[in-house]
Amino acid sequence: MKNINILSLVQAYNSLEEEAFRGFVDFYDIDIKDAEIEDLKQLVESICGTLQQPSFLSQFYVGYKIPQIGKEFDLLKVGEDYVLNIELKRESTVEKIEKQLKRNKYYLSYLRECVHNFTYVSSTGEVYLLDDDENLILSDIQTLIGVLAPMVVSNITNLDHEFNPSNYLVSPFNSTEKFLADQYFLTNQQEDIKKQIVRELGNVDARFISLVGSAGTGKTLLAYDIVKEYKQTKNPLIVHCGYLNEGHQTLIRDGWNIVPIRDLRERNVADYDAVFIDEAQRIYESQLNDTVENIRNSNGNIVFCYDQLQTLSDGEARRNIDEKINNIDGIIKYQLSEKIRTNKEIANFIRCLFDKTRNLPIHNSHNIDFVYFDNVNDAKSKIRSLSDDDWEVIRFTPSQYQNEHHEQYSNTTCQTSHGIIGQEFDNVAIVLDNLFYYSDSNVLDYRGRVYYNPIKMLFQNITRTRKKLKIVIINNQELLERCISILK
Repeated sequence: MKNINILSLVQAYNSLEEEAFRGFVDFYDIDIKDAEIEDLKQLVESICGTLQQPSFLSQFYVGYKIPQIGKEFDLLKVGEDYVLNIELKRESTVEKIEKQLKRNKYYLSYLRECVHNFTYVSSTGEVYLLDDDENLILSDIQTLIGVLAPMVVSNITNLDHEFNPSNYLVSPFNSTEKFLADQYFLTNQQEDIKKQIVRELGNVDARFISLVGSAGTGKTLLAYDIVKEYKQTKNPLIVHCGYLNEGHQTLIRDGWNIVPIRDLRERNVADYDAVFIDEAQRIYESQLNDTVENIRNSNGNIVFCYDQLQTLSDGEARRNIDEKINNIDGIIKYQLSEKIRTNKEIANFIRCLFDKTRNLPIHNSHNIDFVYFDNVNDAKSKIRSLSDDDWEVIRFTPSQYQNEHHEQYSNTTCQTSHGIIGQEFDNVAIVLDNLFYYSDSNVLDYRGRVYYNPIKMLFQNITRTRKKLKIVIINNQELLERCISILK
């Protein structure tokens, strides 16, 4: 997105024909509705009535959205010493204005320590300011001009690069301290679903609830956020269908009740007000049936949190736990659809990698990289160096019964596909060896014998990244050519 002089934007709206105006805003990559620009017009006129130097109205980002989470700001100007944010409203309540500006300060504080947040209400001409103590006060245009006029604007080539996803994409497992300290916000969709689930859990009768979301929708954060609030007055149990990670252990030390699925038989679900089954797509049918029966008998509550696509073996897929959960009598379903963790560039790359017929646009911002080796030893050396250099190299989970091809280059100190379930990392590295190929139907396949499904494990591993992806290709020209083709 390009920055723009908002006086120029308003005058273009006033004088240009509609087609010419749309071409004008498209050039600046601005998506603005007529009603919104009418609000902006009133603000500009109010400022220009006092301000003698319209140049102060330049270098604004209009309708800027933070990559991945889609958090939007109506007007944003980044100075060397502080950030100025102005939200435009036709009308609103004090409560809504205060809530929005507090959120804005949270996100923008990663750009500059000092953030000035205003809201302009066009129907009344009122100006609101969030002060340093996060109190909302009624302000005026003069105060806004006093912040705007002396700004020394930073020379930013690409504003997207100023936001680090790890700052605001908080994970209960990989950003546990931030999670426990409430240093995060939910999206509007997450908040709406949370209110409904908390309300359902407050009913007297037993409740069976499913919370479904694909990779990147923030399902795990939402589920654990609900538990965090619920445990203030109730006694919940989290059952994780996989290995417990370091984040789980930190939460347990903080007083959370969390057990791996294999230990569920040692717990009496009747002792808990609600049971949350995380990564429920991996539960065995017998475990599912026993738990549902026990919840009914105890008149309790259960929330199944899962992504039906994140199975790691053919056996898990054949169980079709999603269908069995949906067939539970009285199940209440909630679906997360907004992608908040997914880097669009990486998401498109993944789609193209797994399906050779797809040709999606990818803005190459150097978040995706690959290296090629024609022998295992050099590849293994590279993998070892990546592990020592802030890259999470995720290896396939090996079989307990036989040696598999991928073990010859795997670094056994790296986490496995099963070990990183539900986690996310800034920088992820994965390996494509010579046994990967494209089938006759042009989808990615694997010709080696393995216990766990390699395509499913690859998908699990590659979707764990928040920021950067590196691919180590071993003696596979077909995959090398495909990666080059995708990124051209």
